[in-house]
Amino acid sequence: MSALPKTIDYSNRELLLDIWRWLKPYRWQYLWASLLRLSTDVIWLYPSYALGSIVTFLGSYQPGDSYQPIVNLMTIWIVASVYYYVGRQLAKYAAYRIGERVELDATLETVGHLFKIDLAWHERENSGNKVKRIQRGANGIHTMLDMWIDNAIEATVNFVGIVIILATIDTWISVALVVFAGCYYVASVLLARRAVLAADAVNVGDEGVSGLIYESINNIRTVKALGFSDTLFGRIRDEMRILFVRITERITRFRSRQAILDGGGQLFRLGLLIYILAGILKGQYEVGLLVIFWDYFGRLWRSVNEIAEQSQRFLLARYAVARMVAILKEPVTIEDETGKVSFPRDWQQIEVKNLSFSYGAERVLNRLSFTIRRGERLGIVGVSGAGKSTLFKLLLNEHEDYSGEILVDGLPLRSIARGSYLAQTAVVLQETEIFNFSLRDNVSIANQRRARDTKLLRQALEVAHVTDFLPRLPKGDTTLVGEKGVKLSGGEKQRVGIARAVFKEPQLLLLDEATSHLDIESEEKIQDSLHQVFQSVTAVVIAHRLTTIREMDRILVIEDGQIVDDGNFAHLMRRRGRFHELWEKQKF
Repeated sequence: MSALPKTIDYSNRELLLDIWRWLKPYRWQYLWASLLRLSTDVIWLYPSYALGSIVTFLGSYQPGDSYQPIVNLMTIWIVASVYYYVGRQLAKYAAYRIGERVELDATLETVGHLFKIDLAWHERENSGNKVKRIQRGANGIHTMLDMWIDNAIEATVNFVGIVIILATIDTWISVALVVFAGCYYVASVLLARRAVLAADAVNVGDEGVSGLIYESINNIRTVKALGFSDTLFGRIRDEMRILFVRITERITRFRSRQAILDGGGQLFRLGLLIYILAGILKGQYEVGLLVIFWDYFGRLWRSVNEIAEQSQRFLLARYAVARMVAILKEPVTIEDETGKVSFPRDWQQIEVKNLSFSYGAERVLNRLSFTIRRGERLGIVGVSGAGKSTLFKLLLNEHEDYSGEILVDGLPLRSIARGSYLAQTAVVLQETEIFNFSLRDNVSIANQRRARDTKLLRQALEVAHVTDFLPRLPKGDTTLVGEKGVKLSGGEKQRVGIARAVFKEPQLLLLDEATSHLDIESEEKIQDSLHQVFQSVTAVVIAHRLTTIREMDRILVIEDGQIVDDGNFAHLMRRRGRFHELWEKQKF
């Protein structure tokens, strides 16, 4: 079994400030619920005291004596019961609603931040792991708010109220209860530390298993096609075995802790009971104290035990919240628009100047320089690993940790708000990601401003030849296409991606192997359609197939991160340089 996780550096003060921030829209409502719960718990101290008083009264009652004291005690008891049960439920109703709302707010905030975090972070993190962290963290906030309204208020009222009430009867009994509560709590916390670490280890292991299952299911087509099922299932089974070992360790530590605490608590209770019985026999106490003590001690014990138990839940919830807050603390650089300018709509050229980029120690682009004029169609080719896709990512502003510059009319791309830049840019990637929406929504998501424009939608579907396969979909463009577009073929997904780009009506169109999944006939149709699109946009096309880049105004050949050939198709073929060599070998 791997080492247990270390405690995350996240103080209680930070936690309370974060919860207070999330509670901001609902603070007065939550305060009202807390005060209502406080008053009901204070009232509910009365029944035990009343029962003890009734027993004492009955012990000395003689026929003919007035029983008005019992009537008074029972009347107040009935009123207290009604107030307690009604008020308690009202307080919980209000607090639970707020807890649910805060959980949703925290989830939404974290997911929104996830969308802004730089892509490099996402590439390092497991998707299933991220989802689990958000779910557990948001639920941890909800848990803490519920703990306050369900447990903390009641336990505090019981401890303070019972100690004060018993102090009016016998100071030593009250002091003994304070000592018991303190010793019990300290012992509980000390015994809980290793148990909590074991529970943390279970959480981390569970996140790993969930992430592996998520990845396997998310790529189910590849898993089935390549026969990975047995291998992945075996890996999941092995991870679950490790997880079960951790779960067993957690159960062992928590149960042994509870056995020690329960045994010690019972011994202390019996000791005080014997002390009180002796006092009653000596005439030092009234018999009603026995009833009051037995009930109050039980309530105090439950309260201290509840606080100790909730302290474990609190630590686990704090750990979960800390892991979620760690996501919120991830810096946003590329998506941060503070101090950045809008993309110039009347731009004339994009200049790539001495651009270099590395993945760790591996240099991928090496002092690359070229210019893209507005309205130009630029093709980029090269063998696999030449740096084409990396250049594409930098043009998409997915990374900013490069040297050199990408300038738009002299403005560094780093200084332009990414949202403004992408609003004028459409992209077709090698693998078009499809959402479990209708086909129409999968296209119109690219341009929400004109999402209801049926004329533009029809144009986009026709240009991308989506209309060729639309009739086979049971509900046409309103058909749900399934998770990751499972109802569509690879080529059909690619056409949806091209339709998105057309629907966006961009100034700049970036295509990365945009026709790589199409058969020759479909590719020819789309090339004709793209020819129409190219007339109104600036296009940068990364491609391997000749037909994709033959009509480009310029073609760049990249090798080892550098430009080794530059010109239009005819010029490059006449030069018989690297482009001609690749052409002859058909490696593009």
